[in-house]
Amino acid sequence: MEEREPVEQIVARRSIVRVMTRYEEKHPDWLVEHALTAGWIWAAFWVLLLLPADHFRWHGSIWVVIVILAVLPTFVATVIVLSQTPHSHLRRSESVLGHFFGRFAAYVFGFVAWTLSVVFSSTIAVQLQKEGKDNEADTLGVGLSLLVDVIPVVVLLLWLALIFRYAWFLSRLRGWRAHPRRTRVPASFLTHEPRTHRLIVGLAHPALLAVTGTVAVIVASLLFVDDVTIHII
Repeated sequence: MEEREPVEQIVARRSIVRVMTRYEEKHPDWLVEHALTAGWIWAAFWVLLLLPADHFRWHGSIWVVIVILAVLPTFVATVIVLSQTPHSHLRRSESVLGHFFGRFAAYVFGFVAWTLSVVFSSTIAVQLQKEGKDNEADTLGVGLSLLVDVIPVVVLLLWLALIFRYAWFLSRLRGWRAHPRRTRVPASFLTHEPRTHRLIVGLAHPALLAVTGTVAVIVASLLFVDDVTIHII
């Protein structure tokens, strides 16, 4: 029985094709042939712009705009490629050794994570009692304030994990070459728009996504993670 394509994937593909068809012949030849290089130049320009932003103490909103612009091309290309690729294209046969070693590594990681969570929980509990001076109401207030302060760190760490997960998927789909000869991207992806296909696959590079995503998380942590959160960590 054939696997049916999800409705949202059909809608996304038709929308992408409809938009890309308009610009198929408008892409500059140099950009199509050197999409990855253009992506690095674009990202480096906006990241370097953070130097005068820091020197002249530009407003935080300008920093956010700069970071978004630096990440935008490769992130949008990544979303387009991954949204049009079924998960089955990532499947590959696994050896018995790899299977059991993966399970072993997962168990070890789970045990270490559980141990660290117990240690951190005990440390935070002692700190709450100390800050609340053994008063339940004060302890609850301090605990809620600490929870609010920790949320930005958790969100940024999860976002960074998502970026690296996407980069890993891209490395399996299109490899690390600027112009991959063979990919696991569906053959139907922008079949009638070869220039746009080449441009998007070039920009959706795992290294470019990982680097720009990491820079974005670092800048966001500098802007939104305060001293209280760092003290908690």
